[in-house]
Amino acid sequence: MKDRKIFSALSGLNIYELNSFGKYVRSPYFNVNQQIITYFEILDKYIKSEKTEELSNEYIWKSVFNNEEYNHQKLLKLNSDMVKLLEDFIAQKEFDSMVSLRSNLKIAGANKRNLEKLYNGLLGEIDRLNKQEMNQSAEFYLTKYQIEKNIFSLKTENEKKNEKFEIRSELNINKISDNLDYFYIAEKLRHYCTLLSWKKMYQLDIEMKNMDFVLQLATNEPYSSIPPVSLYYKMYLTYVEGDNVQNYFELRNLIKKYIHLFPADEQRDIYSTAISYCINKGNKNVSIFHKETFDIYSEALINNILVVNGEMQVSNYRNIVPIALRIEEFDWAENFISEYAQYVDEKYRENAVEFSLARLEFYRKHFGKVLYHLNKVSYEDVWYNLNAKTLQIASYYEMDEYDALESLLQAFKMYIKREKSLSVDRKEHYINLIKFTSALMKINPKEQVKVLKLKDEIVSAKGVVSKPWLIEKVESLIKK
Repeated sequence: MKDRKIFSALSGLNIYELNSFGKYVRSPYFNVNQQIITYFEILDKYIKSEKTEELSNEYIWKSVFNNEEYNHQKLLKLNSDMVKLLEDFIAQKEFDSMVSLRSNLKIAGANKRNLEKLYNGLLGEIDRLNKQEMNQSAEFYLTKYQIEKNIFSLKTENEKKNEKFEIRSELNINKISDNLDYFYIAEKLRHYCTLLSWKKMYQLDIEMKNMDFVLQLATNEPYSSIPPVSLYYKMYLTYVEGDNVQNYFELRNLIKKYIHLFPADEQRDIYSTAISYCINKGNKNVSIFHKETFDIYSEALINNILVVNGEMQVSNYRNIVPIALRIEEFDWAENFISEYAQYVDEKYRENAVEFSLARLEFYRKHFGKVLYHLNKVSYEDVWYNLNAKTLQIASYYEMDEYDALESLLQAFKMYIKREKSLSVDRKEHYINLIKFTSALMKINPKEQVKVLKLKDEIVSAKGVVSKPWLIEKVESLIKK
């Protein structure tokens, strides 16, 4: 039973949504099939009880259909009907959250049925909504376009012939056109930014039509003053003019000014673009961007953008900690590890927490504690294997545990050569870490010519894991 779509879907709802769906199922407006109600109540009780024993098809059949002879096709149809009802419920929940869309459909419905007595009330509702509307993404302007189009339709021929009707002031053709333009330009820019982000990761030979025209319009008034247009245009510039950091700082100012006007999914995309830019600059040793990355992550956490449906992606959890550690926000990192662990999927949680604590203790130079936490990490995942071994190498070196380090380097080298998921370049980066760590361990600090030569080799190497740490260690030998 647990592998059925309906069971999996219902189990994915939180307790409030599950209860709400129960009311939906029992409403005669949405469902008149008593057997579906009975079936839901069985599943609802089972899910909330968190029972581990299997819920059999035979038990469900007997509970729902009483003494009827078992019919597997009929049971499948019951499941299918329940899934359809759940899908309709989800759509209804989304519809309920779209205030502008609902108002627009009210106007369209009233107009279609000639319910003129409702017009003034609906127009008043639209006016109040325009003053209160917080979401001003591209979709906002599409909805405004549709609303203005429906308002135009309310102007009946009789009204237009009325002496009190001022066609120059009341005909809203320009509003219809303007909002359609705002939506088109903003939405084209948004998707173009998505395409550019994918192009950074993959060799894509894809272009979007009319972008020269759209980009030209985006720099001119009134379009450049529209929040999604100005923000997405600046995002575009960070992709195509990456060396011009002024574009980034202007984007940051726009984010601070407008981010609250966007729905959560768009906020995540916007923050992700800014974070990616900062990480790229940080990797090129532009040190101010370590603090910038931390500030953006902190802002996203404060705005509750990174926790979706009570869950944080484990990659975000793991990436935030080293950003804080690089700027020595040790207490902040420790609080984050503890506070946000509850949002990481339970099957990934222990590894993520223990590895993050190991990173924290490494920056605090508590190398024994680093090894203690790493011993609790499962190395089945290649990512943890690589990163944990990297931390172990550095910790053994810092503790002068050269025998253990020598053994680890040899074992790690064999693992790198055999691991099929790593590209040739990535393997070389880890092999360079092993080579330079071994050289550091064996070199005589008194032979400064050799030490300086080793530093030059590390600095000039194009791909080296833990390169800043290696440079720090070789420089400490120069000082000796």
